[in-house]
Amino acid sequence: MPAANTVDAEGKIPPGHFEALAVEGFYGINVPPELGGPDLSVDDRADLLEVLHGACLATAFTWAQHGGLVNHLATSPNAALRDTYWNGLLNGSIKGGISGAGAAPQPPLLYARRTDDGYVLNGMAPFVTGWNIIDVMLILARDELDDSIVEVVVDARSAEGMSVQTLPLIAARASNTVRIRFENFQVPADRVCNVITRDEFMAGETLLSRFVASMPIGIARRCLAGLEERDVDTANFMAQLATVRDHLNATLSGDYDLHVARAEALALAVRAATALVAATGSSSSVKGNTAERLVRESMLAMVVGSRPEVRAALLDQFTAAAPLASSLP
Repeated sequence: MPAANTVDAEGKIPPGHFEALAVEGFYGINVPPELGGPDLSVDDRADLLEVLHGACLATAFTWAQHGGLVNHLATSPNAALRDTYWNGLLNGSIKGGISGAGAAPQPPLLYARRTDDGYVLNGMAPFVTGWNIIDVMLILARDELDDSIVEVVVDARSAEGMSVQTLPLIAARASNTVRIRFENFQVPADRVCNVITRDEFMAGETLLSRFVASMPIGIARRCLAGLEERDVDTANFMAQLATVRDHLNATLSGDYDLHVARAEALALAVRAATALVAATGSSSSVKGNTAERLVRESMLAMVVGSRPEVRAALLDQFTAAAPLASSLP
C-alpha cells in the first residue's frame, strides 16, 4: 500500500510488482483445476482481488486483465494457439490483456469480417489496459454477418491497420490504458481463439461481474482501513460491506439482481472514499494524498466494465430520497 501513491504520482508500475505476483503464482490463479490450477472458491478469489485492488489499483487493474486471456485460452478449441502461450502465461513471463468492450454494446464498436484465412477487424476496442506492459491481448469483435463473438489473440504492439491512443484516466494512469482503432486489420486463422454465440458470451457475464465488483469493494476496504487508522467508527460501513458481498454472491444463483448488486458496491466505494476525505481534512485537497487518490479511484471504478443497467441502478442509488428529516419547528 505505501507504493500506491508513488505509482499514482509517477504513472509507472515498478516491474517488481509484477515479479512478486509471478513468484507467488498469481498469474496462474485463473487456470481451471482440471488443467492444474488452484481450486479457489468464488469467495477466495474475490477476496484476493479485493486485497490487490485496495493495495495498488494500477497494478491490480493491469494484472487482472491477464486472467481474462487465460480463461479464454483454457477453453479454446485452438490447442496449438493455447500451447504457444500457455506456460509463459502461467509463470508470468508472458503477460496478457483482454478487451471485450468493442463486442459487448448494441450495436458493437468492433466488427470482424471473415476471409479465406481468418478475419479482418474494423472499428474500435475502446479500452485496452497494459499497453507497453503486456505482450499479447485477446480482442473480442462481433461477426458482421451472424452476430457471433470472434475472439482473436493479437500481439500487443503497433502494427499495420492499428492506431493506438493513450487515455489519460482519472486514476490508475500507470495501467497504460489505451484505445485501439482497427482498419482492415488482418488476423490469420491460427490466431483465432474461439467463436461463440452472443448468448454464450452473455452467460459468462454474471461471474465476471462478481469479480469486477472486487475493484470497488477493494477500494472501500482500503478506505475503511484509513478511517480506522483515524479512530473513526466503521461499524456501519462494515455492515454495509457484508450486505454488498451477500448480494453479489446471491447474483450467482439468480437470487439478486446483478446490476443492482454492482451498483451497491460502487456506491459503497464512493461513500467510503468521501468519508475518508472528511476524516483526513484539508490535506486531502492536495494531489498525492491517499484520500484524494482513493476518491479518484472510486470514480474510475464506477465506469470500469459498466453496462447501461448498472449505470441506471447506480443513479438510483445516488438519487434516491435521502433519509433526512428536518428537526426544525
